[in-house]
Amino acid sequence: MHELIYYYLTRVAPTWEVTWFFILHGIAMPAEVVVKKVVPEKMRLHPAVSSVLTLGFVAVTVNWLFLPQLARNGVEENIIEEYSKLMDLFKGLLPF
Repeated sequence: MHELIYYYLTRVAPTWEVTWFFILHGIAMPAEVVVKKVVPEKMRLHPAVSSVLTLGFVAVTVNWLFLPQLARNGVEENIIEEYSKLMDLFKGLLPF
């Protein structure tokens, strides 16, 4: 479904990067659960450390697999242009 959304945004054939992003996260989550069940409580990382590692994992995979397809196809430029035209429309509708 995400590849379809990206196709509608970019009008470029899917590269499957977004699908791999979700597959990777879908594998990582159960792996984390298994590790938490196997590793004894006193050998686990502090929650502050594990939170930073989780956010780092998400940040790296977002920049590696999720955002490049949008940046490569200039989606942000199209969005800025569309909002600029929308603002021009609203300015034209204002009475002053």
